[in-house]
Amino acid sequence: MNTPVSTYAVDLLYDERPLFSRDEVLAKLRDRCGAASPMDNAKDGGLNFFFPDLRAPFKDSTVPVQVALTVTPGQLPVDQVMTFMKQTWDWAEAKDVVAKHQSIVTLSDLLASGLPYKSRLGFFQNVLCGVLELMTPLAIRWRSSGKFVNPAVLQAALEPGPKRDAIRGAVNVRRTLVKATGGVVLDTLGLGSLGLPDFEVALGERMPQAFELALRSLARYQYDMGDVIAEGRTIKAGAEAFQLAIGSSSVDPKRDVFILKKP
Repeated sequence: MNTPVSTYAVDLLYDERPLFSRDEVLAKLRDRCGAASPMDNAKDGGLNFFFPDLRAPFKDSTVPVQVALTVTPGQLPVDQVMTFMKQTWDWAEAKDVVAKHQSIVTLSDLLASGLPYKSRLGFFQNVLCGVLELMTPLAIRWRSSGKFVNPAVLQAALEPGPKRDAIRGAVNVRRTLVKATGGVVLDTLGLGSLGLPDFEVALGERMPQAFELALRSLARYQYDMGDVIAEGRTIKAGAEAFQLAIGSSSVDPKRDVFILKKP
């Protein structure tokens, strides 16, 4: 089992420095998340809030979950942009859009790692959507899934209803050339940050499309049902059958994954 990340964070990219006021952010948080209170503003001008009714285990007690908004002028480092861009497969315009950003707002949770994973991500997404409603960024860098996300697509995906996709931004399917396997490895990235196993398959001579669909389906099932998939289970990807075996990921970050293997 993977250990949830201590701090879950995304970076909102703006074309100019956004001017968030404490009161307008607080009103939006209360509207979306219930009771919320401000903390002392950080020295760098960020905004911190805590939620007295949302408490996570901490040592022998519980503590209220917090969120922080930190504003940083300038652009992301070029190497970071390139790393995330090459694994952004579902947004063709991302490169041109991200190139325009001149300010970064980092949204992060604090003391939330002990929450059940659905509660944690759902709460974080509520806070994020509240911030997006106040001022829409050009793009979102979703750290735990390793990709850039279109804010409008994300907001539509998180709308209540039968088409809601809770992992639209939080989970990515990557393609990585791995010399040890002699070909491309497809893996999910994002479940591990929440404490769940990710999924991985070595393609060999296979085309990626059918396997991308299979991994996305497995990721959604895992998220919806919890850590209930048993090692040795047989699944279908494309026209082939595979068995799931727990192992260590072939691609960084190192984490526990279900590896799709031929029986």
